[in-house]
Amino acid sequence: MNVLVVSSKYPPEFSGSGLRAHQTYQRLHQKFGIESEVIASGIEFPVRERYTEDDVSVERIVSPQARNLVSKTARTPLSRLTNSLMFHTEARAVRGALAERDFDLIHVFGYSPATVAAILWSRKHGVPLMLELVNMVASPYLYLPGTRRFSGYDLANQCVIVAISEELERRSQKAGLTDNVWTRPNPVDVSRYAPVSDDRRSEVRSRLGSFGGGDKLIVYVAKFIGRKNHSFLIDVLKHLPGNFKLVLAGPPHVESDSISGVTLSQMPELETKARVLGVAERLTITPDVVDHAEYLSASDVSCFPSEDEAMGTPLLEAIAAGVPVVANAGEPSFQQWITNAENGFLEPLDAEKWAKSIIAASEMSVPQRLKMSADINDQISTEVIDQQYKLLLDRLVESTPDEAINVNATLNS
Repeated sequence: MNVLVVSSKYPPEFSGSGLRAHQTYQRLHQKFGIESEVIASGIEFPVRERYTEDDVSVERIVSPQARNLVSKTARTPLSRLTNSLMFHTEARAVRGALAERDFDLIHVFGYSPATVAAILWSRKHGVPLMLELVNMVASPYLYLPGTRRFSGYDLANQCVIVAISEELERRSQKAGLTDNVWTRPNPVDVSRYAPVSDDRRSEVRSRLGSFGGGDKLIVYVAKFIGRKNHSFLIDVLKHLPGNFKLVLAGPPHVESDSISGVTLSQMPELETKARVLGVAERLTITPDVVDHAEYLSASDVSCFPSEDEAMGTPLLEAIAAGVPVVANAGEPSFQQWITNAENGFLEPLDAEKWAKSIIAASEMSVPQRLKMSADINDQISTEVIDQQYKLLLDRLVESTPDEAINVNATLNS
């Protein structure tokens, strides 16, 4: 089987969904011999090029001229027009690349010119499609700008929709898609995300910073984009006792991205806020791609104040690692996994309430942390989900263009 993976971003560009796509097909190749190649859009590296990533052939298809125009007109009245021009220009290039390739199935991750072009191509040419919803989209039906009203296509036949949260499942059902929707969380490598010994925890802490034995370490790893809400945790830190330390880590926002965020040159603004609030000595900012598993090994509590999250896989990784979570109560995907006082707490974005819950989470016992890890592992492990991937990919490849896939029947066969 040869799968064409089409992703909105792909390594080395930082993206949770792009990294999961890469790791998924690395595992599927090792376990089942499934071959893959990649077409991707990109933001951080706005250059069209072919390269290899761990022996996987990747083609990033972007228009530097169109991307530059989008960047120059960001947050101006022209932004919608230039963004539309960019989408159509890059989608046309992707269609040309698709016509040159031979593959059995298309697996789409995310929303970008490349992914929309691939979806439309698969529907027009009768190619089996697995569509992975990784963002909180209103509907699985995705379109190029300006085409929604006069173009339509079918996702009911020869297609499997992957909904990584119950909220995305509901949105798929609202679009008339039920039997072919596979609802499950993103897989977690439970061999890496697992409770650690006190010795391991101390060793990692010594490498990450000057954290004493009596310190309570709060960790949040996420790209510094606006909706991840890093700054809120600095407000929370003000309401916590002096032995609570906060680590904010993740790659900085890039200026070429049209959404808001904190660039590397703007990191001092977060440090200034911490000084004004009197918590600068308790804050560590690491604006870089880091190993989330290692940071969890050092932490007492993991926090997720982000908004508009389709799932938030790092939240599941924290629970698997036995690290209690305090998360935004307003996010349906967080509500699905956090049970108050069992594996963490859900709170509205109120700094004082978060501080109280962080203190309570930090006091959870070792047996309770081990239990939260064990309770979730059977649902999220890569071993369980990879087997299900294989069944569904085989079923898709065998299907015909007018054939509907029943996910439950396939997985229970």
